[in-house]
Amino acid sequence: MLLALSLAAVFHRLAMPLRLADWLPDVVAVKCDADWPGGIGAAFGLRLRQDGQEVSGTGEVIAYEPPCSLAYRLVAGPRTHVLRLTCVNIDGATRVSVRQAGTVVPLRVDLGPLTGAV
Repeated sequence: MLLALSLAAVFHRLAMPLRLADWLPDVVAVKCDADWPGGIGAAFGLRLRQDGQEVSGTGEVIAYEPPCSLAYRLVAGPRTHVLRLTCVNIDGATRVSVRQAGTVVPLRVDLGPLTGAV
């Protein structure tokens, strides 16, 4: 998806676990400390909607290369979701690609609410 925002602005929004629910509709809640360090290995708590029910889980940043690449591992119940995000600057806008691995049932992704969807 192409977003009418700068590469830095898009990466900043994607790299904040507290904003996961903005673009992952199956994320019900995220909990991390106010002084959350970010970067590879940073962990946080979350709740995911799975099969109509809320399931507690954990998340971890497994790749962090600002402002172009980011990956999360989200584990809730028996499911593990790995999301790899790539951001590319295209004439002042940002193209975001999301790839999911490690799960039979992928999470829904909606980047439109990040604002400025073209």
